[in-house]
Amino acid sequence: MTRSAVMTSVVGLGFLALGARAAAPGFIIWHAAELEQRSRALGERIGTDGSARETLADYETSTGSHRFRFIRRDRDGRPEQHDAIEDVVFVQSGSGTVLVGGQMVDRQGDLGSEIRGGTRYPVRAGDVLRIPAGVPHAYLVGAAGHITYLLVRVPAYEGEVVAEPDGEAPRFDPPGFGLWRASELADRSAALGARIGADGSSRETLADYGPGGTSHRFRFIRRDRDGRPELHDDIIDVVFVQSGAGTLRVGGEMSGRSNEAGSAIEGGTTYPVAAGDVLHVPAMVPHGYLVPEGGHVTYVLVRVPAVER
Repeated sequence: MTRSAVMTSVVGLGFLALGARAAAPGFIIWHAAELEQRSRALGERIGTDGSARETLADYETSTGSHRFRFIRRDRDGRPEQHDAIEDVVFVQSGSGTVLVGGQMVDRQGDLGSEIRGGTRYPVRAGDVLRIPAGVPHAYLVGAAGHITYLLVRVPAYEGEVVAEPDGEAPRFDPPGFGLWRASELADRSAALGARIGADGSSRETLADYGPGGTSHRFRFIRRDRDGRPELHDDIIDVVFVQSGAGTLRVGGEMSGRSNEAGSAIEGGTTYPVAAGDVLHVPAMVPHGYLVPEGGHVTYVLVRVPAVER
């Protein structure tokens, strides 16, 4: 399937008759240039609440999880709190502050009038956030500023958080909140580049909220050479490309499979990927990262549990 066909199938989700069941989204790539165009378009239709948004893809679950939205805010947003959903956020442009934690006041549904207490964190383009379920939060925007971000809604993790995923456990305030700044990721990329393994890659776990790392895992990966093909039976890969450029081969048939890795992909389609791109790789889809000689690609990989249908 071509990229235009994939995108058309996703856009078509919004036109299904009420009550109809949508097919699960296929592979999608939102290029950085496309997201910038979407940001400008949203800026032309800011609503009375100081924001504009659009749904990019939606698995249409009963809780609203597994939904991909693109949001632009030109003014402070109302406080939010979601009981059954985690927010994973990639800041695409602009800057602002996220207020996290504390106590929601005058809550009605998922919204409130203000947050008492909490912690403020500055955020800007390239940052990646994780906001746990049940945690009040609000996006604050300075005068004449804006912030746009791609929001991925993930079902809340229920269980004991992995204490030490790959070394020291992450420590955030409030507990479970995650923020990986673009500048920090650039430093991590340089460090990973100094310890590339025999397979041409290096990686580290940023946070792990599920047993065995099967899902709800945040990883940072650098590839200086082509990677082995992968296929995950019950995991969706959400990818935020942080630096470099390469190609992703998606689809086709994977040969020589052992667990989640294989020896080659026969067929499939190749897509260029570069810094600022966001990818959605569904479960059961073969994929492999290809890197030009002398190049590299780094990305934050968020593993999301697949939707059971």
